[in-house]
Amino acid sequence: MIEGYPTLDDIDYSGKRILMRIDINAPIFEGEILDTARFKSHIPTIRELEDSALVLIAHQSRPGKTDFTDLSNHAEVLSKLLERDVKYVDELFSECAIRAISTMKTGDITILENVRFYSEEDLKKTPEEHSRSHIVSKLYRHFDMYVNDAFSASHRSHASLVGFPVVLPSVVGRLVEKEVSALSKALKSDGRKVFVLGGAKINDSVKVMKNVLERGIADRVFLTGVVANYFLMLNGVQMGEWCRRVVEDNMEGVDDRETRKLYEKYSEKIFLPVDFGIEVEGERIDVGIEELGEIENPVIKDIGRETVKLYYGDIGESDVAVINGPAGVFEEEEFSYGTFEILRAVSSAGFSVVGGGHISSAARILGLDERFDHISTGGGASIRFLSGEKLPALEVIKKYWSERWSHFQIS
Repeated sequence: MIEGYPTLDDIDYSGKRILMRIDINAPIFEGEILDTARFKSHIPTIRELEDSALVLIAHQSRPGKTDFTDLSNHAEVLSKLLERDVKYVDELFSECAIRAISTMKTGDITILENVRFYSEEDLKKTPEEHSRSHIVSKLYRHFDMYVNDAFSASHRSHASLVGFPVVLPSVVGRLVEKEVSALSKALKSDGRKVFVLGGAKINDSVKVMKNVLERGIADRVFLTGVVANYFLMLNGVQMGEWCRRVVEDNMEGVDDRETRKLYEKYSEKIFLPVDFGIEVEGERIDVGIEELGEIENPVIKDIGRETVKLYYGDIGESDVAVINGPAGVFEEEEFSYGTFEILRAVSSAGFSVVGGGHISSAARILGLDERFDHISTGGGASIRFLSGEKLPALEVIKKYWSERWSHFQIS
């Protein structure tokens, strides 16, 4: 058990037929998968289940997107990483798919079609309602158990994530176990904890701030990116029209009044930038807050060097440091300084955690992967976990294990 969730240690899976949900949703350009980080994150769980007949289900993008495609290339990537054949079946619950599943032998691995090809996957329904969907009702009877290893999708109440634990003995895989363990340690361990929150998703960062400050978890919160600009504007700093538009474009779900109350209550623990890297005629110039008003419509793309100096020591000397979201437009070399330096600071902490999404990509670009204690695979999921929210796909496993499946546990 990990935080009340049953794991592979709690079941006997040898020789069983197992259905496992993974998340290998990846950036694709002209049919080529550009990043295999999520694929690699599932390899330990897949290899551990080699004494079973393993069927994988996953999604890729969503309808209407240019990268919404089948999983044939995903099967090839997994085959290369595992150095063994992963059979791709271009259907999900048809007679052909069921026949392929029923003829599998121990050691075989099969991946079924993109679950989002089926509209019922993401309908707004309860786990019990999803358990009666075609996806679940057609598949579950052909398996002995279900494993959720898709941490990065576990904040979604989709059929393939919440429906199977209602009707099958279900546990979490090694990736989910690793994620829950690391994020729980960040929240619960002793010592001085700092949170570095950036990026453009203002509401997500406000939720994390509220949780870690009100529960006394964070000793300090350092803000960067669009999130920091929002708080500065909230405090009356004139940031210019360009910055105002960017902030307004990312304000969904944010309550100014409640956010202001949060800041006023914990202002001694919340740190804001004192300068910025702005773009002027294609070049980077660092300017202090007091100088912004003298520049016509400044294009802010990074925190400044003085802000990095202000943040660096406190972050690097902390016992626990969590970072989520970049400090600026790190994809542009001139404006990568803030993000990369703050990542270096976080990597020096006693225990370091990098949230998913863009900031984990920045960590890999910088080549600091091995210096962090944990790099999360899940942007939205890790944010919600750190915000104190329950992840539906994990909670349903805990609920039904307790109510229905605990007798499967190894004594």
